[in-house]
Amino acid sequence: MDVIDLLWNTGQDRQLREVHEQVNQIQSERASKGVNIRELLAENAELRLRLGLLVRLLISKGVFNAEEFAAHIAETQSNVEDIRE
Repeated sequence: MDVIDLLWNTGQDRQLREVHEQVNQIQSERASKGVNIRELLAENAELRLRLGLLVRLLISKGVFNAEEFAAHIAETQSNVEDIRE
């Protein structure tokens, strides 16, 4: 496993935990409104897969490197956490 894979997997694990927490919250809030959570989860998974492929392509093309991407994700994550508080 190289650095890119390690950074990617770590970020994805964190994001998946957050998504699961959000989905649980949405399920409890919108259960009575008939929202199809499974459909949303499937769409989310597909979007994450496509994002992963795009990031790997951009890294392989030299648009940015894994460390820059990881730093950007960390910065974005801290901004999101600040907004939630």
